[in-house]
Amino acid sequence: MADPVQAFRAAILAALGHAPEEIEPGKFQRFGTSVRRADDAGWCKLFHDLRGGVFGCYRQGVSETWSATDRATMTREQRAELARQVMTATAEREAQQRQQWAENAQRIALLWAECVPLVAGDPVTLYLKRRGFGGVWPLPGALRLHRALPYWHGAEKLGTFPAMVAPLVAPDGRMVALHRTYLTRDGRKADVPTVKKLTGAAGPLAGACIPLHKPARGCIGIAEGIETALAAWCAAGVPTVAAYCAGNLAAWRWPGGVQRLVIFADADKAGREAADTLRARALSAGLRAEVLTPSADGADWCDVWADRGAALIEAGGAA
Repeated sequence: MADPVQAFRAAILAALGHAPEEIEPGKFQRFGTSVRRADDAGWCKLFHDLRGGVFGCYRQGVSETWSATDRATMTREQRAELARQVMTATAEREAQQRQQWAENAQRIALLWAECVPLVAGDPVTLYLKRRGFGGVWPLPGALRLHRALPYWHGAEKLGTFPAMVAPLVAPDGRMVALHRTYLTRDGRKADVPTVKKLTGAAGPLAGACIPLHKPARGCIGIAEGIETALAAWCAAGVPTVAAYCAGNLAAWRWPGGVQRLVIFADADKAGREAADTLRARALSAGLRAEVLTPSADGADWCDVWADRGAALIEAGGAA
């Protein structure tokens, strides 16, 4: 008979790509599912009887139940016991999640307090100028500058860098994460392994967005990234928010009072599918909804703006 501890660990590894080195039966354990410093998004609990366990990843939204034996061969009593243990572990996991969200909320608040509004010539406005937004001013207030943000790669600190920081805000108004773009002082992307990173979450990210603009006359637009949303706003004149990623775009919850939704999709498979999902949700809710997609495969609205729109911005803008 296979070692149930190793079989449980193998199931975690297969599903998440990471697993704890040692698993202690009966103990709720946290572990990393990425190379991020202090990452503990993974969780697991192998039950005392070694017959089953639960595991998952808060960041990925994964939650699975594992059984050492085929459930079809279990007795009624064994299935009931497994269900009881899963319920107990679920309550424990949810308590852990609430605690982690509270800790992350404190970190997010401290980091946001260190950020300052943009001024002409700072690293963020120089970066956006290089991206084609040199004449756009004022820039959205949701974009701020952190003058010296530490960059961690695993357990190694690679230095401090200026960074463009923007909040992901949940439908109820809570700030649930911060998006960071690491830069150089002259507005280029920093030479780091991952230029754009998200902080640990302080709540569910599904439905949240980076609120670059508010709806106008009942209309709001949405795109995936910050720069893509800025380009869509400049090109189409539609107030636009950023979803952060395709998955979040599909799950986005628009503000109350919105009657028309314009979805600026990336021209790739994930972007099109996410846009179609959001459009279907909006139509079923009674909104007018349309999807605008660049004609060139693989392009986004930053590419469209760079090709067609930047020349329309008058020179000499404050940025």
